[in-house]
Amino acid sequence: MPKIYWMSGYNIREGMVKKYQTFLKSKTFKKLSADFEKETGIKYLATYGTILPSSLEEGDYMAYDLMEMPNHAALDKIRNSKTGDKLWELSYKYVEPTPVKSVLLRLMNEVKVGYEPEK
Repeated sequence: MPKIYWMSGYNIREGMVKKYQTFLKSKTFKKLSADFEKETGIKYLATYGTILPSSLEEGDYMAYDLMEMPNHAALDKIRNSKTGDKLWELSYKYVEPTPVKSVLLRLMNEVKVGYEPEK
């Protein structure tokens, strides 16, 4: 079964980067991430920090979470995830509560490509 990767970009509140880094290393975060995977099937892989943005325009974010999903249906499970709610509650003090940019990714060799039909 092809894997689906979910990348979500967001900004961190001013002056909170070091505290957020500490939170991401905490036993609490690691346990909640493991519980979230059990609940939804979505596995947290890592959080990446931007070190070279492409521009200073909207859409460049300070951090990106990368997660692995077994299928698209896993997204529906987030709606009822108590662990997901708890993760957001704990992250809220570090993360800007603005809309995030999310993309779903597949390995290029697993992407279905449509071509113009032959005439």
